[in-house]
Amino acid sequence: MVSVPKRLHKRANVRNLLKRRMREAYRLNKEPLREICIRENIRLSLGLLYTSGEIADYKTIEHAVRKIIQTVVARS
Repeated sequence: MVSVPKRLHKRANVRNLLKRRMREAYRLNKEPLREICIRENIRLSLGLLYTSGEIADYKTIEHAVRKIIQTVVARS
């Protein structure tokens, strides 16, 4: 699940842009997470919530998503 709060970004086109960037970053970096889930035979639900009031570029979002995935993998 990917979410961008309306109270932080009023315009729908901005919210959609940020959600697309987060989904794409997750899609390209999800493999380590998938491998652990398959190896450990577990199911995982992951929610990403955009909390910054600024519009970040793709590289910044990708770095943050990659860091989140690495943290989850390290705790498994």
